[in-house]
Amino acid sequence: MSLQKNSSIVITRLTAIWALSECALGGIMHAMKIPFTGIFVGGLAVICIALIAFHADDIIKEVFKATIIVLMIKAGVSPHTPVPAYIAVSFQGVLGAIIFSLIKNFMSAAPIYGCIAIAESAIQKFLFTTLIFGKSVWVALDIFVKSVLKDLHLPNDFSFSFWMVTLYILIYAAWGLMLGFFISGMPVVLEEIKNEKLTIEKETAVVTEKNKGNKWLSYLLIMTFITIVFFIDGKINNVLYIILRSLAVTMMLFVIARPIIVSLINYFGKNKKEDFTKVMNLLPEIRSYVKPSFVLAKKSFKGLKRYKYFVLYLIHFSISDNIDD
Repeated sequence: MSLQKNSSIVITRLTAIWALSECALGGIMHAMKIPFTGIFVGGLAVICIALIAFHADDIIKEVFKATIIVLMIKAGVSPHTPVPAYIAVSFQGVLGAIIFSLIKNFMSAAPIYGCIAIAESAIQKFLFTTLIFGKSVWVALDIFVKSVLKDLHLPNDFSFSFWMVTLYILIYAAWGLMLGFFISGMPVVLEEIKNEKLTIEKETAVVTEKNKGNKWLSYLLIMTFITIVFFIDGKINNVLYIILRSLAVTMMLFVIARPIIVSLINYFGKNKKEDFTKVMNLLPEIRSYVKPSFVLAKKSFKGLKRYKYFVLYLIHFSISDNIDD
């Protein structure tokens, strides 16, 4: 087999791992009672993008294609996916394409990418919280904390919400940096694991698509509600308005923004139907490696090392099994 064909298969399988992590891995890991599910799911997407870039000849083309396919699968398999999830996937893909194409040294690019990609997921949480509830939520939090600190005779002349957000983002950035250093050494470690010739028994699994339907009357009522809420801004009780605003913005994201995003995904993915089908067909197989990989890692390692090798084993079996198909 040519090296180019081998790389193409590996990239397709890495795309399938990424798609599985976005659509189902969280639920699978939760059912298996594996801790740190959120960290793994977010981190695995970053790992897959980095490894796709590592194996790609044309980094921008391959990472963009993988991003579109994952978005298409996410829209098809999880039709009620919220808008922030699409933005997060898109940002991670675009950022990965840019960083790994500009910085040719993989070991240097990986920590930078990991740090920014994971930090963005934290920043996005606060941006959407502000979009939904407005600045009032942070003002209310500051007032509450100041009153508590004042009662305790502690310093209260600072913005609690600012430092809380800053600390949260820094923690995510630090985790992303550590993940990036882990990624930078993954190609070597995966090669070492490959030489060990490990075997596991796969689980049987089925990935199904869900159907969705549209009700134009519901759309009309929702649009009317959204218009009324933004029209009465400042004319009613502040607390009541925050509640109504949060409902209106949430509906707006689902009713207006989400269909537009899905339409754009379908437009950019119209020439990728064959690749989409290949990745979709791989999902049940990739899913079948999750539990055996964790069992093998749990049997061989203790502490945090078992989670590190769980990811390594999952990727190893997913990209090396039946590689000649």
